[in-house]
Amino acid sequence: MGAFLLGSKEKMKIYFTASQEQKADFQHIYERIVNYLEGQGHDVYKALYSGDVKEFSNLPEFKLNELSKEWFSQMAKADCAVVEGSYPSSIHTGYQLGQLVSQQKPTILIYKSNRNPIFANGADSSRLIKSAYDEDILEDVLDWCLEEVKNTFNRRFTFYISPEIDKMLNEATERNSVSKSEFIRQLIKKEV
Repeated sequence: MGAFLLGSKEKMKIYFTASQEQKADFQHIYERIVNYLEGQGHDVYKALYSGDVKEFSNLPEFKLNELSKEWFSQMAKADCAVVEGSYPSSIHTGYQLGQLVSQQKPTILIYKSNRNPIFANGADSSRLIKSAYDEDILEDVLDWCLEEVKNTFNRRFTFYISPEIDKMLNEATERNSVSKSEFIRQLIKKEV
């Protein structure tokens, strides 16, 4: 994600997930979302939506553990996530959304206009972009959401420091073998 400081057509790694329980009714939506994102040049991890829940129930536990490790690895590697949340009550969709939000991963939560996932209203994250869509404007909504995601990525912040603070900062960064900006980020993370 660090290299993603942005032109409007930057390629992102996107983690996509959606309700398996509603796959039969929503498959065409899922495919449109993935096809659109890939058509924009993004690399989309989509194994969860393309799998069959019935197959999961027949898999041995060790295989399910391997798959879950892969999914969490893909979530961590992604620049952002797209969640089709018209049916967020499925356990994997809700759990993944919670994980993404708690990790401050930029996350797009889209849902059909008449299916607002109200439990996500309480999610306290500046990196959660939530938007309703109708099928005739799905791609426009995705475009808007992707632009909003770009606004959540790292921002430059410049400020002035006194010579005394500069001296202390130089000593601390030399002692810790990190850059000044990384040292300050670490201090802020400790405070948070």
